[in-house]
Amino acid sequence: MTINTSSPRRILFLQNRSHKAGAQTCLWRMLVQCRQQGVWEPLLVTSRAGWLTEACATEGIPCLIHPFPSSRSLWGRLYGNGHFVKQVLDRVAAQNFQPQLVQGNDYSEGLLTLLMAKRLQVPASVLLRDPRLRRGDYFKYGCDRCNLVVTIGETLQQAVAGWDATHSIHAVHDGVLSHEVLTPRLVQAAFPQQILVIGSHLPHKGWLDMVRALLHLEQKGFVFSGLRFDFTGVADEKSNPLPVQCLQSCTTRFLGRVDSFQALLQQYDLVINPSRQETFGMAAVETIAAGTSLLSSRSGIIEQVIEDPRFLYPPGDVEQLADRLEQILLHWPDVGLDLASCQKNIVNRFHVMQTISKIEHLYQKLHDS
Repeated sequence: MTINTSSPRRILFLQNRSHKAGAQTCLWRMLVQCRQQGVWEPLLVTSRAGWLTEACATEGIPCLIHPFPSSRSLWGRLYGNGHFVKQVLDRVAAQNFQPQLVQGNDYSEGLLTLLMAKRLQVPASVLLRDPRLRRGDYFKYGCDRCNLVVTIGETLQQAVAGWDATHSIHAVHDGVLSHEVLTPRLVQAAFPQQILVIGSHLPHKGWLDMVRALLHLEQKGFVFSGLRFDFTGVADEKSNPLPVQCLQSCTTRFLGRVDSFQALLQQYDLVINPSRQETFGMAAVETIAAGTSLLSSRSGIIEQVIEDPRFLYPPGDVEQLADRLEQILLHWPDVGLDLASCQKNIVNRFHVMQTISKIEHLYQKLHDS
């Protein structure tokens, strides 16, 4: 798709949280690519300094740091939201930046996106990312009142379209940057000593399925011989307790927050993605892009990247996860994933420039209507 870059579109982006997570990294990729290509002239508003502001500063992307109100609270609706918008727009004007559109980066930015756009008298757009989005929150946060509603992935698009008959709901996919696609790792002939499990402690990320699969294999008589499974996050014994103390022949480790995910991936020959539900599944895509083999649930778009059924299993199916892992380990290193083919699928289908092109096309249609 050809984009007119003669006059970059000035866009005010709202993203509350600034720590490194899926929504923030995907937004950062879009900001980097659109600025490099001269498609958009972005200005990001976020609530505090963090990974996102540091990453944007490195790429010369301007940011405003301003505390976000709790937009759905009584205080927010009566005073906080309006005060936030006034203060932010005063700072935007001081930078001589005149937005042509306001873009919220998920449903929770919806009310502030609407109010900001109304004050500026420009269109409001919201990008819906969270696979756990509920119908009530879609309307409570004013997403239905935005001029443009875009989802990450077709599954969320279908759900939102079922709630809101007044909008055309558009779907796009997240994407990676060209430099993030690395030469595939050479798999070591020696049996791996550590395997990485991606995700978080949230129940839908499937860590409990992972531990149950390990227990299932041990009950069958499989001996892991001290193999360690590293989880990219912290355990939450209150909301999602994991019975790791029951494991006999393998160990687990929780790595906490990881900022350099790509560097972490370089330390492993095999990564497992046990997620039960994803709108896209960027961490899984990043793993393949980094040149590391991945055993994954069939969540998000990963089936459009990995075509080898030996490295895929139905989300939530503990026995299938256990079986796939057992076969990979028993035949190590002969059972290999064709990473070059998988990476070709990423470049052809999920480059961030494709995301920007589709969204810019929607912006232009909105402008012309």
